[in-house]
Amino acid sequence: MSPSQHSRGTYSACTPPRSTVFSVVAFTRCSEHAAQDRIPALRLASSARRLCRCCLAAAALVRGRGARLLVRRAREVLELFVALAPTRVSSPVPHLSLLLHNDCRYLAHACLTLPLPYHARLDAAAAADATLVSLVEPLRALAAATLRAALHAQSAALLSTLRRAEGFVSVGEDEAAGAAAQRATHQLVRELALLRPQWCETLPRGVALSSVSRLAEAVLRPLYESLVALRHISERDSRALHKVLSFLLPACEQLLSAAARSPLDGRCEHLVPSLRRCRQLGRLLDARLAEVVAWWGEGELDAISARDLLVLLRAIWNEEALLANAREMHRALVTEAAL
Repeated sequence: MSPSQHSRGTYSACTPPRSTVFSVVAFTRCSEHAAQDRIPALRLASSARRLCRCCLAAAALVRGRGARLLVRRAREVLELFVALAPTRVSSPVPHLSLLLHNDCRYLAHACLTLPLPYHARLDAAAAADATLVSLVEPLRALAAATLRAALHAQSAALLSTLRRAEGFVSVGEDEAAGAAAQRATHQLVRELALLRPQWCETLPRGVALSSVSRLAEAVLRPLYESLVALRHISERDSRALHKVLSFLLPACEQLLSAAARSPLDGRCEHLVPSLRRCRQLGRLLDARLAEVVAWWGEGELDAISARDLLVLLRAIWNEEALLANAREMHRALVTEAAL
C-alpha cells in the first residue's frame, strides 16, 4: 500500500496520529496549569497567552501567507509585552513589579509549550515559523531584572527606616535616643508585616523565600553591625537594646515562616546568617557574665566572631571584670581575634 493510499486507522509519514496530537494538547494544558499553580498571582500573562492561542488557532484554519502572518502575530504579542510591560510598572509599587516578574516567568514557560498543539494543523511554512523559544531568555532576563530592582528599592526603604534609630547609641540613657530607636523599630515591624501580602503571597514559594531572606538580611546585618560598633553599653542600654531585638526578631521570623509556608528551620538561618547572630546577641545583652562564659564554653555563641564577641564584652563589662571573672575566655578570644 502506498503512503497516499492508506486505510482508515493508518497515517502517512507526514501526519502524526490523532492520539499523539491529543497527547500533546493534554500535556501542554497540564503544563500551563501546573505553571500557573506554582505562580500565585498574574497580571497580564493570561491575556497575552490567550491572544497568542487565538492567533495560532486561527492560523491552523487557513493556509499560505495568511497562516504565516497569524503565526507572526502570535510572536509579536509577546515581543510587545517584553517591550511595553516594563513601562506599566515605572512607579515604585513593589506589588506591580512582582506581578510583572510572575508574568514574565509564566510566559517564558508558555513559550516552550504554547505552539505544540497547533503544529500538526499548520502547513509546512507556517509550522516552521511557529516557535517562540527565542523569547524565553528575554522574558527570563526581564523577570530577573524586575525582581532585582524591586529588591533594591525595598531594601533601601527598610534601611532608611533603620537609620532613623541613629545607630542605637545610648538608647537607655538618653530619652531622645530611646524614643528615636523605639519609633524606628515599630516602623520596621510594620513594614515587615506589609511584606507578607506583597511578597510572600505574590511570588512563587522558592522565589518568595529567597527574596524575603535578602530583605531580612538587609535589616538585620546593619542592625548587628550598629550594635557591635557601640563602645559602651550600660545596663540600661542593654535592657533597651534587648527590647529592640525581642520586638524585631519575631517580626523577621514570622516573615520568613510565611515565605517558607512552614515553621522556620535551619535553611532559613542559612539564608539569613544575621538572624542567628542577632539572636545570640540578644541573649548576651540580657545575661550575667557567668552565663556568657558558660554559653561560650558550650559553643552557643558560635555565630558571633571572636573579634565581635570581644568588642561586645568590653562594651558591656569593663576589662577588670572580664579578667577577674572570665580570664580564660578573654584570653582565648584575644588570641583568636588576633589571627
